[in-house]
Amino acid sequence: MAKAGDALLALNRALQTYRADVKVHSATSKTVVYHAKSKDRVQLSHDVNAALKREGVKFTPNVEDLKVSTFPITTIEVEQDKVKVLYKVAFKPLKGGGSGAGADVTKLGESAQALYAAIASNLGRDITSSDLTLENFTKANKIAFYDGDFEKIKNELPDDWIHSCIMGANELRSRYSSKTFEFHRGSKKVDQIENAFKKINRVEKAFGDLNKWSPADIYIIKKNFDPKILDEEHSLKGLNEKMYELLNDKKVIGVSLKKIEGNKGSISEKNFPNDPKMSKASFKGTSATFVSMDGYVHWGNAPTERIQFRSFGDGEGLTGWQGEIKGASANQGKISLGPLNFLLKSYGVGELPTSMQSAALARQNTESHAEVITDLMINYGIAKKAEKEAVVRTVMGKSTKYRYSKWLALQLLIKMRDMNPKIANQLTQDMYLYASSQSSFSAPYLKLE
Repeated sequence: MAKAGDALLALNRALQTYRADVKVHSATSKTVVYHAKSKDRVQLSHDVNAALKREGVKFTPNVEDLKVSTFPITTIEVEQDKVKVLYKVAFKPLKGGGSGAGADVTKLGESAQALYAAIASNLGRDITSSDLTLENFTKANKIAFYDGDFEKIKNELPDDWIHSCIMGANELRSRYSSKTFEFHRGSKKVDQIENAFKKINRVEKAFGDLNKWSPADIYIIKKNFDPKILDEEHSLKGLNEKMYELLNDKKVIGVSLKKIEGNKGSISEKNFPNDPKMSKASFKGTSATFVSMDGYVHWGNAPTERIQFRSFGDGEGLTGWQGEIKGASANQGKISLGPLNFLLKSYGVGELPTSMQSAALARQNTESHAEVITDLMINYGIAKKAEKEAVVRTVMGKSTKYRYSKWLALQLLIKMRDMNPKIANQLTQDMYLYASSQSSFSAPYLKLE
């Protein structure tokens, strides 16, 4: 046990030497907690521990005490008036932590997950906050490649993200325990993967959003493996098959991240061949009314399980025609016209007109276009042939947004009604799964949560 006077003098000298902003956070007869703030708390912790060691003070470095701090603390035990007293030094960033929000925190948290996973990989075991040392960070930085700020990861990562990244790193290490991996976020190798997709997507136009193809936030990549091999693929089908092959061979593993709240993470497989979840949706029919501008494709047995197709644009703007997946409790994502046309083309059932074409015709509001919409209504069964002239006049009196949305919706519903039932099932399933990045045209990945 350290002598009280010598130990506290040595501690104060160390903290003053490295210009820490020190305050007593709490004090009882048996425990005193200091908060030592610094621009670089990882470096401060390292320097203070080294200084205490040089002065021969007995102390316990890198203690995990989550009641005091999510970052490792230094503890000195001394005897004062025959009473054992613990002096705990919690190293804090100059800036406050907090949960944070927005793209900057997301970038920082995802980059931190790559770095923490590298720490666990290097150590070859589960990690705790005690392992967040300068030595471990520095070593891990040799196999973690990311676009977040290294200094901010060390010193400004919010507490909830620190916890999540530790849990995530342990879960990833339990599945990929080999020390032959690198961990990537926003790196050159990630750019190679994404560029291979973008090159094909420019031709096939299957996705308006990269994350719909693969929502992977980080990639685990075998050391020295070059993703440039993906450039040899010329279709999404071929690219996805190659991505599954590389994932299965443990060469390129995409991982989607969700902040982990509990004391253990979990990993689930998405878009893997023969995934039973891929068959959740099937074609159960369509529905529409004369009054509303929308139309529905039903994917499940419950009345609420359907895909609503209409314009989701603001106000009277003629944009945003797409499908929104409805469920029993919440909406489950959207599929826009571009990807929908890709699916229709893939199944050989003919594409819908473009949003621009529909908008132009809706604005012109000619009698001939109103008659086309009316004929579709009669075909579908929501208008009577005997009342055609009256229906045409009613359609012309509707809003431009109604005509813009209804013309596209009716064409889709009639296609779905008249196509081969097997194709209708497959198409409905892909529309449903597209919204959650799980269609047969999406890449396989792991979800860490």
